[in-house]
Amino acid sequence: MITNKHKTSLKVSLLFVFLIILSTRSWGQSGPSVPGHKTVQAASEQDITTIRRIYQEINSLKLTQQRFTYEAPGCVEEGVVNYFFRDKAIVKITESGSIGDGSWVHEYYYESGKAIFCYEAIVGGPAIGKVTKTEYRVYVKDNRPVRITANNKLIAVNDSKGTEAIQTAAKIYKAYAKKDFASALCD
Repeated sequence: MITNKHKTSLKVSLLFVFLIILSTRSWGQSGPSVPGHKTVQAASEQDITTIRRIYQEINSLKLTQQRFTYEAPGCVEEGVVNYFFRDKAIVKITESGSIGDGSWVHEYYYESGKAIFCYEAIVGGPAIGKVTKTEYRVYVKDNRPVRITANNKLIAVNDSKGTEAIQTAAKIYKAYAKKDFASALCD
């Protein structure tokens, strides 16, 4: 026979389990919501597969290319920007440059004018000493990073590297209209 005391204990236990389930779902993989910070959902493998498929498709196409050079003292020496078009739509942008003992290559891939993938390779080191190379890959969905790797190792999706890459991808995309690459990349 179930007494009132048992009923109350059962209700409290069920309420406790319910609250745990709710808190687990609201925190999910993105972590707690912090005022002033955007939460980012981890990518599903399907999202990554879709981004990779579009990346491969873009690189397999015969695209129209426009090349531009630029320099900005204190920011870049020998800067080069290449825009790649499918019909009249920008689908890929590469940007490279150097300053001092370092150089870089960035690649940005777009679908419908929005970045979906960003790649960065940085090579540098002291004038005398070991040269290092670091590679970053940022997978993007809905204008947010969903997977970021540094030298093929996962890093947190809320790392500033992802946000920075997406912002730069948007700036360089818009820079095509005015051909003002230094303002887009050096500010």
